[in-house]
Amino acid sequence: MIIELRTSFPLGGTVKTVNSISRGTEILKGLSSGIDRISDLSANLHLSKSTLHRLLKTLELSELVMQDPVTRRYYLGPLILHLASRPVIAHQNLVLRTLSEMERLRDRSKETVVLHIRVGLERLCLEEVQSLENIRYIAGKGTIAPIHTGSAGKVLLAEMADEELEHLLKNLRFVSVGPKTITDKKVLLKELEKVRKQGYATSFSERLPGGASISVPIRNYVCPVALSILGPDNRFTSKLMGEVLEELKVSAKRVSLKLREIPNKSMSDRP
Repeated sequence: MIIELRTSFPLGGTVKTVNSISRGTEILKGLSSGIDRISDLSANLHLSKSTLHRLLKTLELSELVMQDPVTRRYYLGPLILHLASRPVIAHQNLVLRTLSEMERLRDRSKETVVLHIRVGLERLCLEEVQSLENIRYIAGKGTIAPIHTGSAGKVLLAEMADEELEHLLKNLRFVSVGPKTITDKKVLLKELEKVRKQGYATSFSERLPGGASISVPIRNYVCPVALSILGPDNRFTSKLMGEVLEELKVSAKRVSLKLREIPNKSMSDRP
């Protein structure tokens, strides 16, 4: 790919626009708005699939985009996140609309509240509001963990379409990272079925020894999102989980409604 620039000549000159840069910019805008399939990008950008595929591969080599090996969808790449200083910047809109609810839940439960999304075969902690207790459990903002671990991972997997979930599980290595990590595919699928029916997931020592958590989904976003409360199991018991569950669901619903109100115009609709 030849690097070409859009150059302005303020003293009576002209403006030269180079197609490769302009098209690359439009691709990045499309990915940032949630358009992640080649067919959808092709339709919105009015580019042939062969041209689009070539541009995407060039952007991928530059780490400006990345492709999910399971779904074959494209997302903003690690260089974008690096240039933005922190991974959470790419999802700043989600974080901003969730933060006040996370603080409310922290004050209600006295435990750490965490926000996760799925990235490939892993889950990423976008934001957390830590417990004010002297002894507390945290996930670690910006850290990743295997997607099959913990209540957040189960919610993220349960939110996936069956076909995508099947592809993911075929590529997943069921490594054990905690005393009670689920390492059996059949057991995990039964858990996911239960999560879909009841609308939430729980976890006890699946990722952290002595850690307990409860998670619910946030919807109307470009990817699955899990909102969780995490604490030590000798304090954050099943009884306390039951007491904060409705509050957790209320917060998730409020954020989901905020996200639904955000305009999602296609690129072809732009003035």
